[in-house]
Amino acid sequence: MKIYQIFVDRFSTDNAHKDARLAFKTSKTWMGGNLKGVISKLGYIKDMSFDAIWLTPIFSTSDYHGYSTTDFYSVDRHFGSNNTLKKLVDTAHSIGLKVILDFVANHVSYKHPFFVSALKNGKSRYKKWFVFDGKDNYMSFLGFKGLPKLNTKNKEVIDYLTEAGLFWINNFGIDGYRLDHAIGPSMEFWKVFTEACKKVDRNFAFLPEIWLSGIAPKYLNTLWFLEDETKKNALLELVNKNIGKAWDEIQSAKAEEFAMELFSRLFKTPLDFSSNLAIRRLKFDMLEKRRKKGFIFADNHDMQRISWLIPDKTNSVVRELGKAQNSIVYYGTEIGLSQKRDFSRLASFSDIECRRFMAWKKDNISKVKKFKYNFLGNQL
Repeated sequence: MKIYQIFVDRFSTDNAHKDARLAFKTSKTWMGGNLKGVISKLGYIKDMSFDAIWLTPIFSTSDYHGYSTTDFYSVDRHFGSNNTLKKLVDTAHSIGLKVILDFVANHVSYKHPFFVSALKNGKSRYKKWFVFDGKDNYMSFLGFKGLPKLNTKNKEVIDYLTEAGLFWINNFGIDGYRLDHAIGPSMEFWKVFTEACKKVDRNFAFLPEIWLSGIAPKYLNTLWFLEDETKKNALLELVNKNIGKAWDEIQSAKAEEFAMELFSRLFKTPLDFSSNLAIRRLKFDMLEKRRKKGFIFADNHDMQRISWLIPDKTNSVVRELGKAQNSIVYYGTEIGLSQKRDFSRLASFSDIECRRFMAWKKDNISKVKKFKYNFLGNQL
């Protein structure tokens, strides 16, 4: 399956004039991309021979990127409505495109009503839904206090998230979930969640984010997926060897491969960050054994764009992605959408550089044709 990743707020507003004004720009807040905009471009995506689209989180949220959920049962008003999503799924299916949503089970927004209740009231039923150490001190996603961590060992939390996951399958017919920070929630939760989804649709797809690089050791105690102490210590050793080095060093690759193996029994096709390292180094020979083990990709919304890092080699990368049984292409790669600054030049919010608004210009049509030519292995 070949997937086109869409950062919803940065893709299309469904208004050509607005899209033109926003092209190549970026922001720390909302820019206006929405589900109607995605619907209007489904034919464009299908014409490039993709099989599916992956949308960044669209549930009600406190931030433009969507990774801070405030309600698991509604589409955020900035993106549209539940009815808009239903139309998107139906339209996509009518032309042979699957729809994969981004599901965040590890944490929620600090504005989520359950967390607000837990923080304000020590006797709240939701106090045990999160991981508190003391009255107001709570565990959060990699130390970001705006993203309190859910206690996914709590049965009520497991049931709540599972029911929310099933809601979008049963009522909207979605085809899969990209699972954000899959190394965070408990293995117990993932077993219940995945089995429930598969019971409804045995072909339901999961794209778990198995990414360890850049996570400091002090946060590894939040990684509950390792019940085996021997394996946990082995992983800690690998990660510690990588501290102070760039995330794409050899030790980092070993850690990613180790994590991939740990998750292989539960998730058949994880996002393969070890293959990502090979792609960025143009070590395509290293991809052969990985092509069928997980989804390979060159970049995404958390990384510097491949068209920025190695602009003269982007076509070669696209050809390698086209060879894979499972591959993902980040929106804009087909037209060479890039950055204006390197992440290293920004003290914070560096990721907004790889989240620039899509450029819907007529002169990009030839670039799209060239992309398709390379992506299909020089066969149009």
